[in-house]
Amino acid sequence: MAKMKAAKRIGTRVKFASHSAVRKSSRSVVFKTFVAKDAPTAAKIAAIRTGIDAGIVDDMVQYFHVSKNEIFDVLLTPASTAHRLIKEKRPLDPAASERVVRVADITRIAEETFGGPATAAQWLKTPNLALENATPLSMLDTEPGAGEVRRILSSINYGGVL
Repeated sequence: MAKMKAAKRIGTRVKFASHSAVRKSSRSVVFKTFVAKDAPTAAKIAAIRTGIDAGIVDDMVQYFHVSKNEIFDVLLTPASTAHRLIKEKRPLDPAASERVVRVADITRIAEETFGGPATAAQWLKTPNLALENATPLSMLDTEPGAGEVRRILSSINYGGVL
């Protein structure tokens, strides 16, 4: 319970809500809320440990304009498990919740780099030569992959060489 309260106590910053609170918010804005501003590390950890509502998968599908299976792949969650969690309005496990936070963090950086959500989402879905033709979004299932995507975004931001 203390973890959920810590996740909600962020003041004017992004609120990483508990799984029950996420369901009560507007369906189309939950993932966008995660992307909007960087939340304090303690709030991210609390949200991960508590579990992010599995319904966020639907928000990610809408945000990126991809299939649920593509999101399940990034979250490393079997489709049958994810569908059951969504139907039962239950949270993702901590590992999948951490991947949601990772995707949101990288998406925020991409939005800052490309100037908005549409271009950021398109870039994240486009095969990239620096990633051996994998899409940046598909690389976010692991921290090393996310590190490579961050490195590419940093190079784009600062005009560096890959």
